[in-house]
Amino acid sequence: MRSARKTAPEAESAADEIAGPPAPMTTTRAALLVEGSDRVFREALRDLMTMASQLQELRAGLARQLGVSEPEYRVFLAVAQLQGARGVSISAVARNLGVSGAFVTMIVQRLVRVGKVQKTPSRVDRRGVLLTLTARGRAAINAFARYPQTVNDELFRDIDEKEFRLLADIVRRVVAGGERAILLRRLDQVGQPDRKARSTA
Repeated sequence: MRSARKTAPEAESAADEIAGPPAPMTTTRAALLVEGSDRVFREALRDLMTMASQLQELRAGLARQLGVSEPEYRVFLAVAQLQGARGVSISAVARNLGVSGAFVTMIVQRLVRVGKVQKTPSRVDRRGVLLTLTARGRAAINAFARYPQTVNDELFRDIDEKEFRLLADIVRRVVAGGERAILLRRLDQVGQPDRKARSTA
């Protein structure tokens, strides 16, 4: 009677049958393939996702340290960094953050209520307003400054000046590529319900 135990070649063959063919590659660009494999590309995407999660966690922690929500933190810092001597418009803050003017308006209302930001009429356009930090807001950000400094110094501790400039350039290009990819995805979805309806008619 033959033993039920499989030989090594038989076991490998069975494993191959169970595993099936390899998954399709996630990119076809030669520049993104290493020795014909997309493994390094997939690992890079995984690390980017991990980094995004870390940045979100760090920003949420800094927001709590400042005593505001994460969206309020983003808008508050943008006003502080963009206000200059005259103040900054809501539309300029929205462009800087890549969000809508309506979103900034809503968040600014909260920051005005807690006394961190103030609105003044624009001298150029009386229908518009300019945003600046209040004395309370300036005191808050000055007392808070060491926290993001400590976090960012540690976050980029292993990167030198040349690497940082390259990183900043690469990130800008990847973000631009992300916007193109999202647009393609949205265009691809246009008309899908109609196609589905025709196929089931």
